[in-house]
Amino acid sequence: MQSSSITNNQLQQLDSKIDGELFWKDSIRKIYATDASAYRELPLAVAYPKSQDDIIELVSFASEHGTSLIPRTAGTSLAGQVVGPGIVVDVSRYLNEILEVNEQERWVRVQPGVVRDELNMHLRQYGLYFGPETSTANRAMIGGMIGNNSCGSNSIVYGSTRENLITLQTVLSDGSVVQFGPLEKDEVQEKSRGERGTGSLEQKLYSQITDLLAREDIREEIDR
Repeated sequence: MQSSSITNNQLQQLDSKIDGELFWKDSIRKIYATDASAYRELPLAVAYPKSQDDIIELVSFASEHGTSLIPRTAGTSLAGQVVGPGIVVDVSRYLNEILEVNEQERWVRVQPGVVRDELNMHLRQYGLYFGPETSTANRAMIGGMIGNNSCGSNSIVYGSTRENLITLQTVLSDGSVVQFGPLEKDEVQEKSRGERGTGSLEQKLYSQITDLLAREDIREEIDR
């Protein structure tokens, strides 16, 4: 099913299932039809999720109805990456909290809609600083910075976003919630074998990457 064949009644049903908000009036769709580039395309709808459960509902709807989700924060990837015919998922309205700061271990846990400069203003009291930046750091959000591995001029000293990322809690395309982070070799093997008996999408991802990296020609190409 294409986005154009999704009915208002189906969107209303989706709206009733999420705690956040869903809009499909032309006035809102037109606002999200552009970014800072020259591209323009009307989305099917615009969602403001309030929780992880809302994200799961949106993923489930997109999978069932054959449409796409366009995660959107702000200030990063300004060349048409956040416009398209699917459902724009704007996390900036509600998923913008700094959840935890561990001053001793020097890490912070945030939601994807936290603005980079606002994060650093909060971290200043702890003597901490999130180094990766963009030229739009006063409005760029962490979710977008992770999505395109934002660097900036200070990355020579502080590293890129991925080099400052410890773990990432993620909703996969089947609606499952998994956490990605550093793993020991035996942990990777366990996940790729699916020892927990899940046969899940997470297991398939680890299995595929393990199979690929087992090939000598691929390892040689990476080294080259």
